[in-house]
Amino acid sequence: MDQSAHQARIDRLVEWVQQNQLSRRAFVRQAVALGLSGSVIASVLAACGDDDDDDDDDDSGDSGDTGGAPTEAEDSGDGGDEPTEAEDGGDEEPTEAEDSGDGGAAGEPQQGGEIIIGTLGEAQSINPFLTNESEGQWRSNMLYDQFIIIDSETYEVRPKLAKEWDASDDATEFTFTLQDEILFSDGTPLTTEDISFFFHGVLQPDSTSPLVARFIAIAGAQEYNDGSADTISGIEVIDEQQIKLTLAEPNAAFLVNLEHVRPVPAAQLEGKSLTDDPWFQEPIGAGPFKFVSWQTGGDFVAERNENYWQPGKPYLDRFVHRTIADSQTLVLALETGEIDASNYPAPTVAENLQSIDTLDVIVPPFTQPDGWAFNLEHEALSNMQVRQAIAHAINMEQYASDFLLGLGEVGIGPIAPGNWAFNENLEAIPYDVDRAKELMAEAGYEDGGFSIAFTTNQGNILREDFLTFTQAALTELGIDAVSNLSEWTQVVDAASTGNFEALCPTWSGAIVEPDELYLTLHSESARNVYHYSNAEVDELLENARAEVDQEARKEMYGRVQEILMEEVPIFWAWYRPFIHVTNNRFGGYIDSNLTGGLFVGLENWYVNE
Repeated sequence: MDQSAHQARIDRLVEWVQQNQLSRRAFVRQAVALGLSGSVIASVLAACGDDDDDDDDDDSGDSGDTGGAPTEAEDSGDGGDEPTEAEDGGDEEPTEAEDSGDGGAAGEPQQGGEIIIGTLGEAQSINPFLTNESEGQWRSNMLYDQFIIIDSETYEVRPKLAKEWDASDDATEFTFTLQDEILFSDGTPLTTEDISFFFHGVLQPDSTSPLVARFIAIAGAQEYNDGSADTISGIEVIDEQQIKLTLAEPNAAFLVNLEHVRPVPAAQLEGKSLTDDPWFQEPIGAGPFKFVSWQTGGDFVAERNENYWQPGKPYLDRFVHRTIADSQTLVLALETGEIDASNYPAPTVAENLQSIDTLDVIVPPFTQPDGWAFNLEHEALSNMQVRQAIAHAINMEQYASDFLLGLGEVGIGPIAPGNWAFNENLEAIPYDVDRAKELMAEAGYEDGGFSIAFTTNQGNILREDFLTFTQAALTELGIDAVSNLSEWTQVVDAASTGNFEALCPTWSGAIVEPDELYLTLHSESARNVYHYSNAEVDELLENARAEVDQEARKEMYGRVQEILMEEVPIFWAWYRPFIHVTNNRFGGYIDSNLTGGLFVGLENWYVNE
């Protein structure tokens, strides 16, 4: 087709878009269905201008996860969270509400009231030995409480059930002291025997716990896990309040990993199955709330634990965690007051929600980017040049401009921008179709001729749009990008088992602790479902987790990020925008980009008088 004919076609398409009042998003979807090339789509979008970026079509969208990502070892594929990372349990008293997202009110908080929290996806489990996605982990934090927590703003380790600890100079010995008089919700005491029981439960022989990789550094843990020892030599119960943990070798991530310790009463579970015993259907914990009921796909209900170790907390009588699988219905529920708060309203409706004077709308910081995780067992994707070509072929600047509503940006590497290990010298992979075609030719796929199934969660509009946008872009390379929109539980299962070709979200980044990259991308890690292997990356990750000097670690992780950006085992493509929303009759919250978002310290929430 000559240039004049090509331009005439563009003009007709622009006229058609304008006459039908199509949004940019709606046009892209129809264009892909019609088989239009990426260059034609880009030309039409450019000619249409930016006037209709935030239209009614966007308002029906879904901001995000239908529940959260698998975050741990064998069964996951890490969310952060996301891979998900640690939550702030929220001992610190909040102050007046400010732009940072802190919620508060004048006067002393009083006990009483209920909050209904909306979520898009159901938790898979509240078993603290097994939970591997964000909604289940947050519920577990509320029921069982955490050994330590991570500060929502500084990412520093802070006390929770463990009120203090001493560490040896080489960071291989840690002696922890528990808070005074901790009780489980049934009134029985929590002691260090329960902490020891939790570690032994996670690391028992033939364990399927996703936490194994986080605690295997304890001396004797490997021997206990493989059945050659009867106990874990590195765990010493000194008395009811003190416990000593000794590592086989230094592990810089160990303290952070302890936020996943959520103790259960050993006396009630000794000798029982820690995977499927009926006890976990009505569990007993030491968290701020205690279990009441769970209607799968509906309401999860918990009420105040009157025996909670923090005097006077929680302030709320109970919470309801309500699954509303349709994003438009969730937003409507916020607008009508059916629910009080959510981490998951669509950012497309931020202005609508901000106009409601009973709601507070907060934009949290970026986590690690979304994008495409590649399974390198796929013949074409095993070729680095093909992966590089795919990254070059997708115009992420355009995607961010047209679809992320001014709230998201082009992604750069696996580590969240606010993390101390983030390599600020990295640059995003540039959009360059000519270079992409050269790489395909060099790889022996000049005309493409193969397909890739791209899997993401149905109902997450931003991810659905990213899939559509990817399909349009890859037509330029002759790649058949097959849409595999799936229910959230199916996406989690695919990430856990490695049963995918390309997957979004990636579950392969870090928010708090960059050692998450070891758990997902070291060639011998059980969580490396991507089948990526690089000897230099392995060595750097091994050395970085054994190094206690942060500057030395930062240099190592900086090099790891450079290699990963060059080899593209995962295309970390875009920072996903979130908005967190709460009815402003509540105070006491501190917003976070970690698992749990607004609700990491729900024991601090209260109803404003």
